[in-house]
Amino acid sequence: MPNFNSFQELLTYCQEHQCGVAEAALRYEEAYSGKQRAEILAGMEAILQQMRDTVTSGIHSTEKSMSGLTGGDARRIMDFMNQPQCFLSPVEMKMIAFGLATLEENSRMKRIVACPTAGGSGSVPAALIAVEQDKNVPPQQTLKGLITAGIIGEITARRMFLSGSAAGCQAEVGVASGMAAGGLVEMMGGTPEQVVHAAAISMQNLMGLVCDPVAGLVEVPCVVRNGLSGVQAAASATMALAGVKSFIPMDQVVEAMAAVGKLMHPSLKETAEGGLAQTPVAKAFTETFKGQQQAP
Repeated sequence: MPNFNSFQELLTYCQEHQCGVAEAALRYEEAYSGKQRAEILAGMEAILQQMRDTVTSGIHSTEKSMSGLTGGDARRIMDFMNQPQCFLSPVEMKMIAFGLATLEENSRMKRIVACPTAGGSGSVPAALIAVEQDKNVPPQQTLKGLITAGIIGEITARRMFLSGSAAGCQAEVGVASGMAAGGLVEMMGGTPEQVVHAAAISMQNLMGLVCDPVAGLVEVPCVVRNGLSGVQAAASATMALAGVKSFIPMDQVVEAMAAVGKLMHPSLKETAEGGLAQTPVAKAFTETFKGQQQAP
């Protein structure tokens, strides 16, 4: 029975059984949950479809969030895609838009898939769905990417808490970006080693990211961070597919990230007592917002 307590165990299993990461993850889930493979795949397909639905509704909506802080930027990115001033590729623009769309829907209290958390829910759908559309990737390959992203999150969660209040935004957007990077590599036919290198490259680049939500709301800077993290995941996946390796093994990257989280001051862990949440503009908005909430 596969029981992956580390990424090295995952890689060893893939090597010994001559299988990819998604296949190893499915065997793990079959053994862990006791479910039949068809049932597991049906559940994952439903999750992927919800991600697609959230992205679609998000990029078409101009509705503001309940606080008024965010909303409509995903639509702006889609509208700007073919403008002469746009210097990013269409797939990169979609990654930004889809990440924004997911977090904007979260801010509107619409249905999203927490992946691995609500605050980090934009990276995986942004990267996988944008590439699926741009490269005409078969849905079955996208599903393998999602399954791979899932096992990366599962193994990481065994080594550290995945919440901004425990380890800062690195534990949410940072881990999500690693999940997305590994998922993209699997989706594009990369090796298990490339999957893990991509995740390690992406996560180490967001190590130390603090959680500093303005007024304590999962909106600023969370929405834009999710808009950018999918692009970072794609860059990390591209590096790994090109042969770039993470000098630090993935297991040690996770251990280092967990240690950084423990060293992080409480004011930088979702308390809104530090970082961007304490800038003059943020503090002024917070006072106004609190006043509105207390008004009869």
